[in-house]
Amino acid sequence: MKSSKSINKVWLVVCVVLAVFTKDVVLAAEHSIAKTVAPGPILVLSNSTTHPGVEFASFNVLASDISPGTLADSKQILEVQWRTTYYPGTIREEVRLCYYRPFSLEENCQIIAPSSSGVLMDFNNQSFGNGSKIQIFHKVWGGTPPYARPAGADSVTIKYRY
Repeated sequence: MKSSKSINKVWLVVCVVLAVFTKDVVLAAEHSIAKTVAPGPILVLSNSTTHPGVEFASFNVLASDISPGTLADSKQILEVQWRTTYYPGTIREEVRLCYYRPFSLEENCQIIAPSSSGVLMDFNNQSFGNGSKIQIFHKVWGGTPPYARPAGADSVTIKYRY
């Protein structure tokens, strides 16, 4: 009788230890945030091929974007789905998608195509949360002055785990 109580206590301790060390794995979940922003018009001073104009769409992650009750939990990016607009009537356009970790000015950028869509895995496992930011920069050369205007909006969907 005494040995069965000891065995039960050992199993109880083992279960508690396993529960403590595996709670993060068991509670891991995924969530996504979708945002759409239209970049502004770009001032075109001439049909220059050497001096581009630049405009961007900024996607800021706010506390209200994060799943309720998980704001303090650590999070990592799984993927960034994107869709870009373009500036019609320009001679050339270059587009970059840049990711900024929470409250950081350090950017991590990838060149993407105008008027297209795709998925980036380049930011996987980087920290993510309130204060993170994605910006899509449009750099155009030439066009009809005074302004080149976007054909639509840029959008991103950020998939993350916590």
